[in-house]
Amino acid sequence: MLRKTYKKLLSTGIALSLGFSVSYTILPNQSAYAFNWGNAIGAVAITGIQYQQLEKQLNYLDSDGRHEYFNQMKSELGENTDPYYNTLLDNIMNRLTYAISLTDPSIKDKPYNYFINPSEEYNAFCTVGHNLSVNTGMFKLLNNNEDELAIVIAHELAHGEEEHVQSSAKKSFSVQLLTNLYASQNPNIISIIGANVLQNNMIAKGITKVQEQDADDIAFNYATSAGYNIGAGAATWQRFIDKMGESKTNFVGELFSPSDHPSHQSRRDNYSDKLTDYSNNKVKVDSKTGTISVNRHDFITPIPANDMSSQERAYLIAGNLAAVYHNHPKNPPEAYLSGNTIYMGNQAIMVVEYGENGNSIVNKLNSIR
Repeated sequence: MLRKTYKKLLSTGIALSLGFSVSYTILPNQSAYAFNWGNAIGAVAITGIQYQQLEKQLNYLDSDGRHEYFNQMKSELGENTDPYYNTLLDNIMNRLTYAISLTDPSIKDKPYNYFINPSEEYNAFCTVGHNLSVNTGMFKLLNNNEDELAIVIAHELAHGEEEHVQSSAKKSFSVQLLTNLYASQNPNIISIIGANVLQNNMIAKGITKVQEQDADDIAFNYATSAGYNIGAGAATWQRFIDKMGESKTNFVGELFSPSDHPSHQSRRDNYSDKLTDYSNNKVKVDSKTGTISVNRHDFITPIPANDMSSQERAYLIAGNLAAVYHNHPKNPPEAYLSGNTIYMGNQAIMVVEYGENGNSIVNKLNSIR
């Protein structure tokens, strides 16, 4: 198993090339997938054949071995079986999978495996084999907001659909690591590669800035097609920005990678621009003040509420407005108050919070719509 292998390699210095200090027991050697490792030549420069063998192993983890890889991931990382969290994740995965299937039916042939792991860090990741995991900490950070969780998960599904993980995994293996592994003649080499792919993917090693931007763009389309709030992407990154100062050390992993990735502000602003475009340029949010404008007239600056800043709440309200103006660019339905919720037609726009005057908000919206 990998722990024994890791200890053995540590004495030779090979394990130092793995780039992490925690070992994972991922995928024991598979007799059904046999390579003739005895033919491996000693510590020599990496050859094209060795890279081809690496690609074959990654293909195995991505196809026939993906379910066993998934089970080993759950066994090693642990699983949170909280029924509320899992029901929420099931619903998100069902909606997003259906939305993806409308343009890519192949997802039905290779549906995603997924689970919640108990880590309190703020992260989610999709590795090879359409295997996805969401950290418990992500549910807590987003206060179980389904729209915001959906944009995070849609981002990971975008990586999976675009096969970003496979390409980054190949780049994450150093020449020295491959040389030493093949020279070691180690029978658990598939286990080591599986562990390395998982760990490097969790920290986004090899995922590029362009791939991150692509995943954000695709995630917006996935979440929108699945019927989630148009402003969820901007709201999610606004929340990350708001909370970053409270616990910087917890912001690790694929979503929060360092300088080779887009900044949190640029990702929020990218989603905000998409919101405005989706509204036919009718709705916009000032990122500094949280003021929402409709038809170039100031509408409302929401008060902070329910653990949301004014800006985070503004993006979600603006997302609902964007849906209205996307469907009715010229003749939007009249706004009205029902209970403590403001509607335009059948579209809920916002819940009126303590300190806000529902009738005044309705009158203002109708005057500028």
